[in-house]
Amino acid sequence: MSKFAIFLMLALSAMGSNAGNVVIPPELQEYIDDLHNLCLERTGVEESDHAKYDLSIKDEKMMCYMKCLMLESKWMKPDGTIDYDFIDSEAHPDVKELLMAAVNQCRTIDAGADLCEKSYNFNKCLLKADPDNWFLV
Repeated sequence: MSKFAIFLMLALSAMGSNAGNVVIPPELQEYIDDLHNLCLERTGVEESDHAKYDLSIKDEKMMCYMKCLMLESKWMKPDGTIDYDFIDSEAHPDVKELLMAAVNQCRTIDAGADLCEKSYNFNKCLLKADPDNWFLV
């Protein structure tokens, strides 16, 4: 899958599948499912735990699941740097304005104790920035 398609997938997933104004195109759903399954497997998160997860709860496995999503999508570099330039430059035109409005509110986040917690903090910020359109892949 191209870098463009990967980014489009994460941009849409970060901002909502059937929520708000954004709908994930059917052609990307398979990739989203593959990424989701990969990160479930890598982190040991069960589908049932993922389905009922509440972002207000800091669960170590779920935070590491978010780290997996961010690293695999290239939103975060292996050293923990969130690649805001990549997010901005690769954002699909259909979601760029909505996505960047939320992302720009999250340029300064607590690094946390590790990359799992940093990923959690970023997602929690995105949820706060746009609660109507955010959901966890």
